Amino acid sequence: MAVRVREIHPAVVHAPIALLPLAIAADVLGRLTHRRSLREAGRHLMPLAAVSAAAAALTGLVAQHEVQADGPARDMLVRHRAANLGVVGLASVLAAWRWRRRTPSSGYLALGLAGVGLIGYSTFLGTKLVYCHGVGVDAMGGIRPAGGGSQPGDAAAVRTAAGDMLRGLTHAAADRIHRVTLHRDAVRSLRGGATELARDTPPTRATGSSAD
Repeated sequence: MAVRVREIHPAVVHAPIALLPLAIAADVLGRLTHRRSLREAGRHLMPLAAVSAAAAALTGLVAQHEVQADGPARDMLVRHRAANLGVVGLASVLAAWRWRRRTPSSGYLALGLAGVGLIGYSTFLGTKLVYCHGVGVDAMGGIRPAGGGSQPGDAAAVRTAAGDMLRGLTHAAADRIHRVTLHRDAVRSLRGGATELARDTPPTRATGSSAD
């Protein structure tokens, strides 16, 4: 099955979403604990965050020409695009700034926290576009209507999940008991065989020799 261009963007956005906050968190902890390893991790993670943000923004620019977005969804898509480009610019500045310094400054960390907030806002818009407006999604009826179906509501879903979990635990416990029983029987059989062998084996007498 061929991968469509618009499907690449949601596959790569997770990298900057994870790397940018991780880079800032490593630098904050490194500065608080005076651990060089954490500061070096933050220093090397930020360029990766910038590169991955650029890849996510580029694939997003390509994907926007393949999706259907009208009205409020179109306005949200425009804000999402602007936020992504802002993240790319901010992450690039942070990467260049951080690479030249061994220790993160207060200004760098403040700007980094602003970048974390911006990428969080962009992520929020992206999820709204997909899950609320269905932008880029072929409708497949993947959400059960509230009050519909043979087991409606959250309570029924919880009961079903609890029942499945209970059956799984019961099966696992029964399997474990069966294995323990087999192991115990095997040990008893081996001990019984060893006892019978010792009983059937005649004792040996020690022989001595005397010198003439």
